[in-house]
Amino acid sequence: MNDKKILEAALFAAGKLLSTAELAELVECSLGKVSSIMQTLMEEYKTRDTALELIKIKDKYVMQIKQEYAERVKNIAPMELSTPVLRTLSVIAYHQPITQSDVVGIRGNTAYSHISELEERGLIVSTKHRRTKTLTTTDAFVGYFGLEANEPEIIKKRLESKISSP
Repeated sequence: MNDKKILEAALFAAGKLLSTAELAELVECSLGKVSSIMQTLMEEYKTRDTALELIKIKDKYVMQIKQEYAERVKNIAPMELSTPVLRTLSVIAYHQPITQSDVVGIRGNTAYSHISELEERGLIVSTKHRRTKTLTTTDAFVGYFGLEANEPEIIKKRLESKISSP
């Protein structure tokens, strides 16, 4: 197999920074050889005139969408949520409609940043309710998790079945 193509595929599949050491382990060659291959690959991407680019940050590499195209495709790119944010989202989904203060009471003060992230990603919506906000899931939430509908009872049953199944 071609080491350069394997490295290119790894960067595409990872969607995150990969160290020279990780890449060297993957293709079973020296750090120097990986650096050389990556330099060649980066030059190829610069001359190809594609929407993708390879970036080196210290001793790590990442394949990403060029900035001028990223904004146009951000809504169709799959988003990843950290475990703490997912836990906050599950509290909201299970107990909706739920006040922001109740979520913070359950999840702690970090829930404020989680709620902001979830709103930015369009997975929840908040409406003003006295001195707090009421939180509910959106149709984007339904699509992201492949649910049938944005009905609290359906979501609750689905979450319960996921929790109870081994």
